Amino acid sequence: MSVGSSDHFAQIMEQLGEELPDLADQLKQEVRQGRVASEQRLRQEGEYEARASRLAEAELPPLGKADIAVLPYTDDERMELVRSALLTLAETMYASRKAALDIASKREMELTIEFGDPELEPLSYLSLKTETELARVALTTVRELLSEDADVPVGSIQ
Repeated sequence: MSVGSSDHFAQIMEQLGEELPDLADQLKQEVRQGRVASEQRLRQEGEYEARASRLAEAELPPLGKADIAVLPYTDDERMELVRSALLTLAETMYASRKAALDIASKREMELTIEFGDPELEPLSYLSLKTETELARVALTTVRELLSEDADVPVGSIQ
């Protein structure tokens, strides 16, 4: 485990905690839980002997072929979890807004949504075109930052 990699993960998680606390909590929980590995995978990763000796020391039965074990995520796996979560979030934001815009356009509906009760409060407005474009830009930015294919043409869902 690289110290620099662990520090980088900690910095990213701190920033996510400030900017997107729900996502940060989900990622922290996933990292705490670890990843599930079968007996075969443990053998492939060279973890089987160490796990078998710990089980023997604790006087527990050895892992069988159908058994599973929980292993901590490596630094690279933790970073991949963050990368995947951010990319999925950005893709979902764009796809959902794009779908709402497409449906409203095809049905010749109003492309600006009003929220609130005009008798009780000032109305809030949301432009589907603006929100879709902002989500497209956010997806492009996330892809660029994560070294994914950054081209998200206007009007497409990737």
